[in-house]
Amino acid sequence: MNFPQDVIIIGAGASGTLLAACLLRGARSPLRVTLVEKGERIGRGVAYSTTSARHLLNVPAGRMSAWVEDPEHFLRWLRAEAPDTLASAFAERRRYGQYLEAVLKEAAQKAASGVLLETVHDEVTAAVDTGNGVKLSLASGATLEGRGVVLALGNALPADLRVPDGGLYASARHHRSPWAPGALEGIGPEEEVLLIGTGLTMVDTVLSLGERGHRGRVHALSRHGLLPHAHRVSGAKAPPAAEPLRIRELLRSVRREMDRCRDAETATQAAVPQDGAAPFSTLRIRDVLRAMRQEVDAQVAEGADWRAAVDALRPVTTPLWQRLPYAERQRFLRHLRTHWEVHRHRMAPEIHETLEGWLRDGRLLLHSGRVLGFDLAPGAVTVRLRPRGQREAQVLRVDHVINCTGPESSLSSRSQPLLRGLLEAGLARSDSLGMGLATAGDGAVLDSKGRPSSHFFTLGPPRRGDLWETTAVPEIRTQARDLADHLLRHLGLARVASAPSPVAPS
Repeated sequence: MNFPQDVIIIGAGASGTLLAACLLRGARSPLRVTLVEKGERIGRGVAYSTTSARHLLNVPAGRMSAWVEDPEHFLRWLRAEAPDTLASAFAERRRYGQYLEAVLKEAAQKAASGVLLETVHDEVTAAVDTGNGVKLSLASGATLEGRGVVLALGNALPADLRVPDGGLYASARHHRSPWAPGALEGIGPEEEVLLIGTGLTMVDTVLSLGERGHRGRVHALSRHGLLPHAHRVSGAKAPPAAEPLRIRELLRSVRREMDRCRDAETATQAAVPQDGAAPFSTLRIRDVLRAMRQEVDAQVAEGADWRAAVDALRPVTTPLWQRLPYAERQRFLRHLRTHWEVHRHRMAPEIHETLEGWLRDGRLLLHSGRVLGFDLAPGAVTVRLRPRGQREAQVLRVDHVINCTGPESSLSSRSQPLLRGLLEAGLARSDSLGMGLATAGDGAVLDSKGRPSSHFFTLGPPRRGDLWETTAVPEIRTQARDLADHLLRHLGLARVASAPSPVAPS
């Protein structure tokens, strides 16, 4: 059957844009790629749609290239306009959205003859597997048909806290997401605000409030009340020469622990009678954490920077996650996730300084605890909370509540009709932890019986339950390259190797 499109990518945030660019750059003709995006701009998504110059990348510019094989591509793009830009600089997030759009534009312009890109600004509401391909229904009433569909859905909106809300959620005093259009409208400069969550989303919201001239007190609450750490200041004293050796030893320690458990499992399973007993894993997160701490402590004792050790774990984080038994993954999410994320996902030094100023001035107050419920009072919101380590509840009165908890992970509670339809039709299922879609190693979506689809694929945040590290550009660009190669082979098209060139800033 001759479909109008070969690959349809749903979502034109970072994941979808990078995948489309890889397909266009790597294909021989003919190839027809359609990018479906309900927003107005390409390459933005939630992360890069901000218009604020205060919102910075949380990864240095020298590590944000769109191309795996050309790590300084983004840096050269920035230097075309600002020649003195350092690789350690933290660029504006809005500039990165412009960069992704420019990367896709260049890939389309330089694509081989017959390799075509079509952009459709619409929302996909339903998908039907026709056996030979997929038929998509759009909100406008139009339809699209293609041989393969990629769900590049990015991050969902935050989920409302499952507590009694006393009518708050239906009121103008509740702001479900700081990224929604006009989310901070209606907040007076002197009004008191509660931010639910103390991660990077909260940090961005504080910066946005400051940019709007907000002078009232801002409360930020999370279970642990921990802020993300800061990146090392550019130009700070370089780590000692022993640091690379300590990092290699850290990686060896983690790998040794994984190998020890694998060998133990092999020996145990060999001794088990052939009675259908299920295999198991002896790998424990506390043992891995112990090995990590020993090496990091030794490295810090020698004057090195702990950040280098954390970053060096990226190559083994996904294999380690996949080797952990289900119960150990749950244990990590329950007890260690917050501590890992504040060390792993850090903020730019200049943003850290701004936040420290807010804390010193008393404009920002951190709380650790849980929200028990809300009551909508005349002219205010009453928040009932239990501080961490205490039995007695406390009451906090504020004028507005902003949800900064991060994206909703549960697929069943998301609002997208497309995902609901795929789950109900058995064409997709949640991963075992309920963090996203269950996937095969190549990104194929697993159906309700665990079979990999021939037509549905995904990358980026929807794979978090299977890969854990899958939300940052360095991981997403690798997935985009690998998935593009797989799709081209799947479609019977060879990949063309071509070196990327700088693109002009927009």
